[in-house]
Amino acid sequence: MQRDPFLQQIDETLLKSLRYMGFVVIFGFILIGTVDFFFESVFSPQDFIFFRARIVAVEIILTGLAFTRWARHPLAMRFIGAGILSTACFGVSYLTYMTGGASSPYWSMMVLAFFGTTVLLRFSLGEAAIIYFVQWLIYNGVMYFTGTDFSRPEFVTSSVAILLALVVSLVGNWQMRALELNKFRAQQELAVANEELKKSVSELAFKKEQAEVKFLQDKLWFAHDLHDTVGSQLAQMSLLAGKTDTRSTTHLAELAKGTLENVRNFAHVLKGEQRVDDLNSQLWKLEQSFRALGRYQVSYVAEAAPGRVSDLALLHVDRILSEWTANVIRHSGADRVAFGTKTRGDAVRIWFYQDAGGFTWRGRAERGGLRSIAMRAQNIGAEVTVRRRGKGAYFVLTVNTGS
Repeated sequence: MQRDPFLQQIDETLLKSLRYMGFVVIFGFILIGTVDFFFESVFSPQDFIFFRARIVAVEIILTGLAFTRWARHPLAMRFIGAGILSTACFGVSYLTYMTGGASSPYWSMMVLAFFGTTVLLRFSLGEAAIIYFVQWLIYNGVMYFTGTDFSRPEFVTSSVAILLALVVSLVGNWQMRALELNKFRAQQELAVANEELKKSVSELAFKKEQAEVKFLQDKLWFAHDLHDTVGSQLAQMSLLAGKTDTRSTTHLAELAKGTLENVRNFAHVLKGEQRVDDLNSQLWKLEQSFRALGRYQVSYVAEAAPGRVSDLALLHVDRILSEWTANVIRHSGADRVAFGTKTRGDAVRIWFYQDAGGFTWRGRAERGGLRSIAMRAQNIGAEVTVRRRGKGAYFVLTVNTGS
């Protein structure tokens, strides 16, 4: 079973404090030993030295256990802490007896032991209450077995003072435990906030990168637009340039005018404006262009009110038709073309028929004009296919209304 993260943090602090407290108690018993010689006592200096040596030896063993791997177990480290504190309190209690009993000032060191334990050891309130009460019982037990008169005011004062220190230490322990818990929660909240901040920064960096990629893609699309639109019209102009009749010359001038208009449209798009013909206007111009070439039988099936699509979709439809008609003029060898629209539900189907150069295409390509058409269709959520019909083919572009 996974231990609570807060208790794990408390255990780590407790283990470090156990080691520190063990060293403090050891050096305390050694350094304060010089005070024993100033007391008038029935015990000899050797008795004091030997007793302190035994206490220090036990403390060294317990402190050494705090450095072993067994001390990492939560229950073991609490037993070690209780052992260090109990040994120290027993030593202080017996030294109190050796230096005059309840009238000796040594018992006040137990008060310091309680306060020091509160500061250093992060026991829970229940653990601290049990351990502190045991120390109070140790003091009273030593006084009892050494024959101290419990009715004397010196003993009552010392016992009550130690009990009062016990209660104050418990309150302090409770407050410090609460502070530790608040600190841990603040650390957890800070860690969560840091993770959220890192996530937000990563998302912002990703969005920035995506925006830069989109900007570069837009520049590439505009280059494709110039190639597809102007290239298609220049192909028609090259065919008309070989003719000298008035009709061809007139249409050649119209194509030049249309090419200039397309370039102007690109400028408007770059400035955030969109001036694109609707579907009927685009197909009517397409009909006029094919008729002016004089080499095709042209049939335009106009729809009274085709579905409404967005200006962005119209811009891409215009480029797709320009790319497709350029391919028809250059490569198909067709003599007859037909085109129109058909609205069904929330979609508009734009179709184009040619009587030669038929093939089947499912809307995917790796390079060339077909790839450009596929990517444009994908950008506006449209579907594009080519189906063979005899020697010819049907080109079908399906655009959702409102897209």
